[in-house]
Amino acid sequence: MISNNGFAVVFVRYGTPPNRYVDIVDWVHLVPPPAIVLSESMLSVTEGLTATYTVKLATAPTGGVRVQVASNNAEVKVKTGSGNAGSSLNLDFNAMTWSTAQTVTVSADSDADAAADTATLTHSIDTANTVTDYDTASSKTLTVNVADDDGEIVVSQSATLTVAEGSSGTYNVKLKGQPASGQVVVVRVSSGDDGAVKVNKTGGTAAAHQDLTFTNSDWNTNQAVTLTGEQDDDFQDESVTITHAVRDAQTTANEFNDASDVTLTATVTDDDLSILSVSGGGEVAEGDSGTTARASFTVTLSPARR
Repeated sequence: MISNNGFAVVFVRYGTPPNRYVDIVDWVHLVPPPAIVLSESMLSVTEGLTATYTVKLATAPTGGVRVQVASNNAEVKVKTGSGNAGSSLNLDFNAMTWSTAQTVTVSADSDADAAADTATLTHSIDTANTVTDYDTASSKTLTVNVADDDGEIVVSQSATLTVAEGSSGTYNVKLKGQPASGQVVVVRVSSGDDGAVKVNKTGGTAAAHQDLTFTNSDWNTNQAVTLTGEQDDDFQDESVTITHAVRDAQTTANEFNDASDVTLTATVTDDDLSILSVSGGGEVAEGDSGTTARASFTVTLSPARR
């Protein structure tokens, strides 16, 4: 059998080489079975965003065909065009539009947890609104992998926190997204130079770093972090990077392992005395009478000792 452009010629060979003969039996029109055609078998979408795929039919029907699309996850919705997103929709085809792909937009709602999710979109024939020649078309499924938009560290302080030597400043840390029950997230807060800035937490001791532990019940409760400017003998202000990073080895909520580090800069203002200027002065002259002339000068210091 030889096929070409949807047709096939069926032939029979008989005889012994070199005397072999071929009889053409018939031309056969090869028609694929009725089927729903999806452009994708798997789709990825991030919470709060959308992704698209298309649906069409494999063959021309004799009349109308309705394909029902249904999501098994209430947070994953579908729509076409400018319509409203919902858990299901209908796609209508006919003898003229069967091969024109219809675009389906998939959206994923943001939720409070920090876990990735999945959904299955089922595409099936609505037999009540479909011609009989397409009633036998099998259902098709598409898997949607939902990436979570949570799983991050939230720091209340803006890019910079200013403290003076011997003084301290405080800000808060919490999580964006809730770990699953029984899971923990450990965030390490580290000073880039503990000789200039030390880190402390409630009930802790100022050190180069501190670990903050969050659970399913307190993930969105602020934990206070205190930065203390250390005394030194120079006269310079200093800038130290404070890093907030998830400790993967101690964190059981795996969805937080890819959380981005969050940094802020601690600016430490110096409190030592420095000589800015010296003014005045003169010479001491010895007089015949033995009197002494005194010279005077002014020293300006800054900043004043706190």
